[in-house]
Amino acid sequence: MKKYLQIIGGTHRGQKIAFDHNDALRPTSGKLKEILFNWIQFEIEDAHCLDLFSGSGSLAFEALSRGAASLTVIEKNKKCYLNIINNNKLFKFEDRFQSYFLDAFVWVKRNELTAFDFIFIDPPFDKDYVTKILKILAEHKNLKSSCKIYIEMSKRESFELPNNFSVLKEKKLGEVKAYLIKNED
Repeated sequence: MKKYLQIIGGTHRGQKIAFDHNDALRPTSGKLKEILFNWIQFEIEDAHCLDLFSGSGSLAFEALSRGAASLTVIEKNKKCYLNIINNNKLFKFEDRFQSYFLDAFVWVKRNELTAFDFIFIDPPFDKDYVTKILKILAEHKNLKSSCKIYIEMSKRESFELPNNFSVLKEKKLGEVKAYLIKNED
């Protein structure tokens, strides 16, 4: 069953993002997107972003609508990945958009990350993916010193913050916790 989310700001404000609804897919709510983009509103324009565990692509399309210079999307679920590709055809972000049908852990281990100003991490809940991906990012040692990472997770979960990261902002909203952390290296 198709469902829709709206882009809430920028050049594509009000346009709808189509996605296949299933119980495993939990797109970022409009309220949480508003919180995130308020946190980074003065930095998103011309930023290079990475969206791991992209799901519906909601965070990616919101960032592009708000002026991000580029967005790299990583998604391993084929249905979700194809929906992201189809939505991008409608939005026409082609020159600023790259997508990979691949596991986020594999992609991060294989690729250079120095170009990214922001990394969005919104994985499936209750699988301890946040701690695992942060550990890989910390060991990878190739993040920009100014890189900021947005994390979205279940309020029932916790994560281990590597020594080279610090929490800048955090918010609890319903069943979800959101964090903005910064690389300190």
